[in-house]
Amino acid sequence: MSNSNKTPLHLWLIALFFIFIYSYGVYDYFMMLGHDADYYNSKNYGEAVHKYFTNYPIGLLVLWTINIFGSIIASILLLFRTRWVVWIALISAISMLLLEAITFAFKNRWEVLGPFISMFDIGLLIITWAFFFYCRYLAKRGVLK
Repeated sequence: MSNSNKTPLHLWLIALFFIFIYSYGVYDYFMMLGHDADYYNSKNYGEAVHKYFTNYPIGLLVLWTINIFGSIIASILLLFRTRWVVWIALISAISMLLLEAITFAFKNRWEVLGPFISMFDIGLLIITWAFFFYCRYLAKRGVLK
């Protein structure tokens, strides 16, 4: 058996890390869009956050949905070492970049969600792009099939 067929340990660790991160994103997605009052209260979100996600524009909702579900699907597909993960991770990263650019520029995201959540989301954007570049690196090295 050649080394090129072995799955590197870091692939498993990275995939599991991102599955964990994006699983919480899926949970948050449904709680925020379901307008779960207990969830909003547990996060100390005020009326401004509730209004922000009420009647969320369809275009932004599409970008958010692509990002959330694309990210979790890409993380799971990485475990199967499929080359499709590169494209799905790229689509997810682009949708997140567009979502954040639009919401920071036109929906006052920083003011509504506050600096901590805004910086956290920017951090997620950075690691989402890092995940894409990691997947692309694995594809170039022949780790993905």
